[in-house]
Amino acid sequence: MVLHPLDNHLWNALNGAWAGYSRAVGRIRLLSPDIARVVALEAVSPANLSTLAWAMAVGEEILVIAPQVLQSTAELEVQSVKPVLQMVADGPSPAAPDIATVRLSVADFPQMLALVDVARPGPLGPRALELGNFRGIFDGAKLVALAGERLRFDRYTEVATVCTHPDYRGRGYARAVVSAVMQEIVDAGRTPFLGVDDGNIAAIRLYEALGFTHRSTFYLSLVKRTGEAGQADR
Repeated sequence: MVLHPLDNHLWNALNGAWAGYSRAVGRIRLLSPDIARVVALEAVSPANLSTLAWAMAVGEEILVIAPQVLQSTAELEVQSVKPVLQMVADGPSPAAPDIATVRLSVADFPQMLALVDVARPGPLGPRALELGNFRGIFDGAKLVALAGERLRFDRYTEVATVCTHPDYRGRGYARAVVSAVMQEIVDAGRTPFLGVDDGNIAAIRLYEALGFTHRSTFYLSLVKRTGEAGQADR
């Protein structure tokens, strides 16, 4: 059976365009920790979970992104599981709102970190601008909204880190920055996709209005290394 590239998107990205940003251990891939403490598995199997445990230090935690829910093992304790909707925009994008956005640069990174710290869309690693383009909206000299690109593989590019400062919500800024990022992806001949918390109804409605449709559900499983020492303890 031939799987769709998005069925195990992180694994496919880390074995393709993002291979240089990860480390292979058997049939798992560990993303560089200066990007995020995340791992992808070729498949959720006892052998691959055992390999993951072997690569971790006792007490260490890491996020596993996979198409299935993980179950605890003798060496890995699942701390939490979050379902995430995978959405794809295959068709034409609606007209972008008449709100100006700008390409963000390394000079803007301190403000990007400050905004992410307040709006909490998820982690923003120090190499974020190396991995993709970001668009933002400023109020004077203050960055108040942003969105960017993350994973690239096959014909797909991920839209990520979508956030607006709490004091500026309700003005259409999220729609504007996502539209701008989508347009750059489409102009490059690629297809936008993203992940959104299955309980974030407002964000889901926004993405649907921008032409995204729900394709599948994947899971973020935070696991902790338990039991005896592995390779990382030696």
